[in-house]
Order: sequence, then structure tokens, then C-alpha cells
Amino acid sequence: MPLIPDSPRRRAPLPWLRRGTDPSGWRYADVPRLTGLTAVVTGGSSGVGLALAEQLAAREAHVVLVARGAGETESAARHLCRRATPGHVSAVPVDLADLDDIGTAAGRIGELTDGRVDILVNNAGVAALPATCTPSGFEAHFAVNHLGHYALTGHLMPALLAAPAPRVVTVSSVLHWLGRLDPVTPHRPARYHRWGAYFASKAANLLFTHGLDTWARAARAPLTAVSAHPGLVHTNLGSRALRESRRHTEARLLEHLQRRWHSPTEAALPLLRASTDPTAQAGDFFGPGGYLELSGPAVHVRAAPSTASAAAADRLWRLSQQLTGVAYPAAPPAPHKPEISTGT
Repeated sequence: MPLIPDSPRRRAPLPWLRRGTDPSGWRYADVPRLTGLTAVVTGGSSGVGLALAEQLAAREAHVVLVARGAGETESAARHLCRRATPGHVSAVPVDLADLDDIGTAAGRIGELTDGRVDILVNNAGVAALPATCTPSGFEAHFAVNHLGHYALTGHLMPALLAAPAPRVVTVSSVLHWLGRLDPVTPHRPARYHRWGAYFASKAANLLFTHGLDTWARAARAPLTAVSAHPGLVHTNLGSRALRESRRHTEARLLEHLQRRWHSPTEAALPLLRASTDPTAQAGDFFGPGGYLELSGPAVHVRAAPSTASAAAADRLWRLSQQLTGVAYPAAPPAPHKPEISTGT
């Protein structure tokens, strides 16, 4: 079965149009203080990642920005420091398409955090690229959006398990409903469609959360794995993808919905809830609670049933380990009590 359907236009109407969302929702006043906690945010140099990092630092967390390009990442860290945020901000450049670079970056993160990471937000991503392979020969969306984060999370697992109540947030998209993963070779699709490849990688993000939770339970690790999506966001990534893909049906749909785009600061709220809500449970999925989940307060949202498949999550986990060479530890330390405060 191919990674991408022959034509996304033949797919059924968007399934999330027919479902409701949790009527309750988080806003910024609900976010607790994070004094003494360390948060790592990939894709933290711009867009939603930068907005999320600013909110975490504003609540006194030590934030490590992880993004491609040393100059841009360090500039973003200086920008946050100039805004006089109470928390400390560090920068670590990484190319998530390069497995060796990921290992190096993880070592640097360990040094900056004294070997303890409380919150990891796997937010970085690429979208609607022309057919591109990484140096390892993997399709770029699958490699950067999924494999890179699988590898980084694995490398950081000792630091995560050094925290009392570590949390891993993996950022997907409402468009994961359109994604199809080849169960055998998702890293080398037989047919290619730039938006289809993006949708599939976002489905992989949710399967990764499922797989990570399964690993944590089996290993008795005190780790909470959750997912979030930001809705439709006015960022450089979204604007570039639209410019490069106007002839595709999906891009025209997104262009039509541009009037409902919200700002990176607003879009960061579901990610912030996923990162800090003391009541969040393993496997939770947060997104905007407004029209089509494009904007609004952070609520619990549903994921596509295909991303809840234990068999699919296990296949992806095993393949990811094989492709990256990163194996997660089998016997982590005994659980500790949670530390995220309910106070503001």
C-alpha cells in the first residue's frame, strides 16, 4: 500500500467536521508556574515553537531552543532574553534530517540541563516539500517530522528519566486525518505527493506518542506521552507551503481558510496545555476548540482511529529503531511523584 493515496481529492470529506470537541478549554491564565523545570522545544526559533518557548520561560522554566541553524537559534534565544522573561533560555542548533547531528545536539542539551529534562516538545517540522531525501536516503517529511524526533527523544531519555515526572509532547496536525502510512516502507514511498507526505508524517507523530506510551508502561517509566496540534497558524512554514503548492487542492482549501488563521501566540496554547496541564493523561491529544479545530481555546480533541492502532504503532516503533539505530532503555529507574504545580 503506498504512503500517499493516488489522489487526495478522492478521499471522503474531512472526518473531523462531523465530531464535537471538549467544551472546556484552557487559556493562558490556566498555565501553572514552572519554576525549577527544564523544557526543550524543537523548532523553537520561530513561529509556534518560539511562542511556546516564550510562554514557558515566562513561567520561570529553563528553556532550551532546538532548531536548524546556529545563527537563527541563538538569535531567537537572545530575543527571548531581551524580553526579560523570568526563565533562562539556551540555544542548541540541530538538523533533524541528520542522525549524527541529532546525537551531538542531545549531548549538548544534556550539558546545558545538567542531565535533566522535564518537558520535551517535539514541534519542529517541514511541510509540502518537493520530493527530497535526507543523507540517509529517507523521505524528508517522514525523516524530519518523525524519525528525527524519535531519535532525539531516545537520546534524551536518560535526561528525561532523571526528572521526577517527565513529559513528551509530540506536535501533530488536524490534517493527520488525511494521512496514510505505508506499513512497510513509509520512509521510501512508491509514489509521492508533497501534501500527502506531510499528512502521513503527522499521522506518524500520533503513532509515535502511542508507541512511546506503550514503551513507558512496559518499562515502568514515570513518563507521560501526549500530543497536540496548533490549528491553522499564520507562520513562515504555512505561508511558504501555500506559495509553493497553489495548484494542489489541499493548498487551495488552506488558502480559502486563511481568514481563520490565528497567530503563533494563540496557536501555542494547545501545546502549552499539553506541556503543563497537571491533569493531562498519557495519550491525551489537545487542539483548538473552535471551528474545524482551526483556532480557539485548548481542548481535548479526537485523533483518527488509524493512529490508535497498537499494531501500527508497534510496527512504526520497530522500524524507527531499525532506521535510526536508537534503542530506548529497557529498565528505567523507579517512578517518582509528579512535580508540575497546580498553582499559577
